[in-house]
Amino acid sequence: MGVNTKYIIDINNISIPEINIVMTLFGLFLVVVGIKSWGGGDDDESEDYSNTAGAKLIKQFWKVSDNYDGDQFFTVQNNVKMATPLLVVVAVIEFTDVLFAVDSIPAIFAISKDPFILYTSNIFAILGLRALYFLLSNFIHMFSKLPYGLAVILTFIGVKMLISPWFHISSPVSLGVVGGVLVLSVIASLIFPENKRSGEES
Repeated sequence: MGVNTKYIIDINNISIPEINIVMTLFGLFLVVVGIKSWGGGDDDESEDYSNTAGAKLIKQFWKVSDNYDGDQFFTVQNNVKMATPLLVVVAVIEFTDVLFAVDSIPAIFAISKDPFILYTSNIFAILGLRALYFLLSNFIHMFSKLPYGLAVILTFIGVKMLISPWFHISSPVSLGVVGGVLVLSVIASLIFPENKRSGEES
């Protein structure tokens, strides 16, 4: 019986791209975070942070006093060494920094794999963003559409990491998309401002 060679596939000539499992997991994580950020809504200013991971860690090892003791992290009450609420506040802030790092580390991997860029970008982010928070917090109400832009950016970077074994998006294109989305979200916020006061008065 003759064999129709037209339908024979040479498996040795098929190039299967090498998939980086870590980068794929990071990409899936960013896509999920981006989608949740889009539909997350506004944060509740009255949110209780006493049950966050940082607070639970402190409460697991020490009893927490009800009152502050100046700038002390620990105090003694009834001959019992207790943590002050100030230590809980610091723990909550530091755990928040870790959560932000979980987003930023895979995101920077999608832009560049240069160790110098990776280290310096995260160092400057840690040193600068917290200091800039008090300046930006006074103007954040002017950029009501910025969370949607950030959600698009996270999703885009996650998709880029997922498709990288098959399709490479260059760093200039990635930076252009990120910068363009940020600019568009800021412009949209200025053109269509969100008036919360009118909603509260009604």
